[in-house]
Amino acid sequence: MYKIAKIVAIILGVIGLVLWVLIARADSDVVAQSGSSSNNVVGMMINLGMYATIVVAIITLLFSLAGMASDPQKLKKALISIGVFAVVVLISYLIGTSDGFDFDKMADKGINVSAGTVKWVDAGLWSFYILAFLAVLAMIVGGFKKQ
Repeated sequence: MYKIAKIVAIILGVIGLVLWVLIARADSDVVAQSGSSSNNVVGMMINLGMYATIVVAIITLLFSLAGMASDPQKLKKALISIGVFAVVVLISYLIGTSDGFDFDKMADKGINVSAGTVKWVDAGLWSFYILAFLAVLAMIVGGFKKQ
């Protein structure tokens, strides 16, 4: 599997190098005018990056799942972590609110948001605060346990 990944990486690197040389040799006015549509070199480079990112994310996810499936203890820890994260998100959603948000001000700027969207954003902020607090707490507890 390592050989296949290495070959794919080399192929993608060569394609990226060729596209980069084409961009470097192109007239800067042509590159600036063509934007990021799919029929020019810049667009091809953006698409290559996007597809490579998607492929790498899928491969990483598959290897992670395969690694967890091979060891029941790892799978148990992963499921517990996902459960704790889901509880944090649920608590954050219940704490979150859309009160005090000026919808008219946002509408004046041309941004239409609903109360549900604002509540989910607030829940995301609360999730961040809770997880950051738990991370700091874990570092402090870990520091005391070492002593």
